[in-house]
Amino acid sequence: MTPARGALALVCLALAACSGPAGDDPIATGTTLLEVRPATVAAPAGDRSVIYGGEDDPRLTFSAGFMKRVDLGRIQPVSTLSWAPDSRSFYVNDSGNAAWSELRLWRVGGRQVAQESATVREAAVADLARRNTCSSPAPDEYSTRALGWGDRGKTAYVLTGVRRVVNCSPDIRQEERISVIEVETGQVIQSAAVDDAVREWPALSAVLRRPAP
Repeated sequence: MTPARGALALVCLALAACSGPAGDDPIATGTTLLEVRPATVAAPAGDRSVIYGGEDDPRLTFSAGFMKRVDLGRIQPVSTLSWAPDSRSFYVNDSGNAAWSELRLWRVGGRQVAQESATVREAAVADLARRNTCSSPAPDEYSTRALGWGDRGKTAYVLTGVRRVVNCSPDIRQEERISVIEVETGQVIQSAAVDDAVREWPALSAVLRRPAP
């Protein structure tokens, strides 16, 4: 092997070692805080946005132009919103009515219509419940918080935690876990305990230090 080819091989190995699961791009962790003031949060593509009515009217509206607007329902201030880098999905970490967060995710279809999907949240809850030998978790037993996007929006990083025990054994093995989940299918690509996840994906460290909405 020539020196030039040897150097190229070393570069390729280094790039492979630094990539995330399935060769993900760097994790996108940017969010917009939804609190007192109304806000319009544009997608990276620039042709669609989410309109937040503010504390007095905390409704979300999907807009793909003045004639294409869809009411998405209410959230609880203070919450956070993040668009996927490919502009095909967005999530809200809805603070709910108490001190826990619930991930809500919408996908944008070919006709510029946003539809809410529970697939990612349900997959995250099922992953942690399974590790705690719980086959029938109640949705309100778990908190879920999206931490960022991978693979330009094809995957989401989700922190799931046990909030209380209702349907499952009180013998909790794991309180929290971070899962990488395909947005379209809900397939769990990878998951890890929080400390292990931070070592593998250092970009999540700063997100975890932010106060949960």
